[in-house]
Amino acid sequence: MSMRNRALPAAMVLAGLTAAALGFGATPAGAQPVPPPPPGPAEYPPNPPGEPVPNWAPRKPAEMWNGEPIVWTSMWGGRWGVWKHGQFITLSSNPVTNGG
Repeated sequence: MSMRNRALPAAMVLAGLTAAALGFGATPAGAQPVPPPPPGPAEYPPNPPGEPVPNWAPRKPAEMWNGEPIVWTSMWGGRWGVWKHGQFITLSSNPVTNGG
């Protein structure tokens, strides 16, 4: 091996040891942890309340589904379903068109 092939890795190791000795890349011992973000409004309501049920609505399929209350919504012509993570999961078909 030539002198140049041995000198480059040795110089890189020496630079790494020097940086470590000077404390580059290390956090100070007395540093405080980053505070949590302040409480703010929720990204979406966890369980939005249901709308008033019209008298022509089909019978409610159940009271609860997967731990969530079943509610009525007027979306898509009106349906029964549950709110899960900000999404509405339908549990019935459209009573007006009797379709999806």
